[in-house]
Amino acid sequence: MPVLPLVPPEKMEPDIRQTMEMYQEWIGDSVYSAFMAHVPEIFRKFNDFYMSCLNGRVESETKELARLRMARLNSCEY
Repeated sequence: MPVLPLVPPEKMEPDIRQTMEMYQEWIGDSVYSAFMAHVPEIFRKFNDFYMSCLNGRVESETKELARLRMARLNSCEY
């Protein structure tokens, strides 16, 4: 159970909600967006960084698996 409640989609800023929907369609997980909606300016900066990392020689699926593995290794339960 998270200490900080997740922000429901109807209370998110429109661009954050759109990003959350994109993540839900793309990877089937939008919990991070619902958590980070508490600090939209930081979420936007992180999302810009994350999207820039998707380009390059490593496939985005492999990067996503690495992200999930890092979360698990750090006991991140989101």
